[in-house]
Amino acid sequence: MKRNLGKRDKSVRLIIIAIIAILGLFNEFSIGVASVLGMVSILLLVSILINFSPLYYVLGISTYKENK
Repeated sequence: MKRNLGKRDKSVRLIIIAIIAILGLFNEFSIGVASVLGMVSILLLVSILINFSPLYYVLGISTYKENK
């Protein structure tokens, strides 16, 4: 897998995860919505950890800047 996530993109994903977690702590969602958002958060976290987004790969997008 070739990296396709840049630092700014990873930061935005981490902020989204934090917002979902904070809202989840205050029981702002029903069980169904909370489950879906939990799965989305896990997928975002995994993409941050492996520096790869399958959706970006399919769309041909890369925010990763290689050091030259």
